[in-house]
Order: sequence, then structure tokens, then C-alpha cells
Amino acid sequence: MSSITGCAPKIASPQQQDTTMSARQGAATLLVTLSPSHLLALHPISIRVLLHSNTDTASLLSSVQIKESMPDMSMPVPIVRLTQRESGVFTGTLVFVMAGPWTLTITGMTTTGQFSQPFHVQVQS
Repeated sequence: MSSITGCAPKIASPQQQDTTMSARQGAATLLVTLSPSHLLALHPISIRVLLHSNTDTASLLSSVQIKESMPDMSMPVPIVRLTQRESGVFTGTLVFVMAGPWTLTITGMTTTGQFSQPFHVQVQS
């Protein structure tokens, strides 16, 4: 079983249209892109997930799901399954039901194992 640990979000400047977050372990990098960069409650947000490895082409993603949760809230955690668009690239749409801090836990299956990685985002009203 593989795992990717750590969280290093890159916050977009107001001029950027996307927010890109990444997590790295060894030669593998998980890239997550949210569009638009200004995350608003009750508005659709496009998401793109890519696992890139410079050394191991066998670690391409075969499936991806995302759990959206708010810290300190006891509400059901919606699970969003992303659609594969091309080899190793998955896309989908998220809708945050309220403003505040959210955790997106991305779980992916690769041909070499499974990983789960949390990313923290702030949603505005």
C-alpha cells in the first residue's frame, strides 16, 4: 500500500482563475486544481486531480473519490466520485453547502496501492 503524506496548498492570487494544491512523497506528486479560485458556498466548483510520477508510470490513478467535511461539524460526509477524462486525470464538480473551513480528503487507487490525502480550503459566502 502506498501513501502520500503532507499537505502543501498553494494559495492562488486574486488574478488567478484556479487554485492548485499539491502533496509530494518521493518522486510522486498529487496535483489538485479547483476552479474558480474564489470558492463560494452553493456554487459549483470544478476539480481536477492528477497523480504525477517522474519515475514510476505504473502509479497512475485508476479511481478517485473525494470526501467533503467541515471540522467541528457533525453532518454526513458527502462522497464525490470523479470521472476519468484521460489516463491518470480525473475531474468532477463540488458544491460546498455553507461557508467556512472545509477539508477535502482525496482517496485514490493506483496500480501500486491506495492513498488518502487531506487538503484544507476556505469557502466564502
